Amino acid sequence: MPGPVLLTAVTFVVLVVLFVLATVHRLVDEDGSIGAAVFFAVMAVACAAAALGLSGRRPWAPVSAYVLSGLLATASLGMFGAITIVGVGLLAWVLWALNRRASREWLTGPRRLG
Repeated sequence: MPGPVLLTAVTFVVLVVLFVLATVHRLVDEDGSIGAAVFFAVMAVACAAAALGLSGRRPWAPVSAYVLSGLLATASLGMFGAITIVGVGLLAWVLWALNRRASREWLTGPRRLG
């Protein structure tokens, strides 16, 4: 697995952990809303799917990573500040990392069963 793809998959795994923690926090907190907990849970599942797709060389994996990072970047624009830099940085990283020649060749290359 090329380095940029590996780092992108690890980034999505870190996001899974953060979204799971946010889900648990919203469910345990007395003032937490169920809507926020559901949103965080859905985002955790989406990030897990992107990470598993990238590590499993699925043909749909780059598209899911593009869409998910675009969604996170767009959502971060509403809270302009440091989180916006993180969201836009994630989008820029995913676009750069998955469009490198080595990444494209690895994701679209022949698959072996063993």
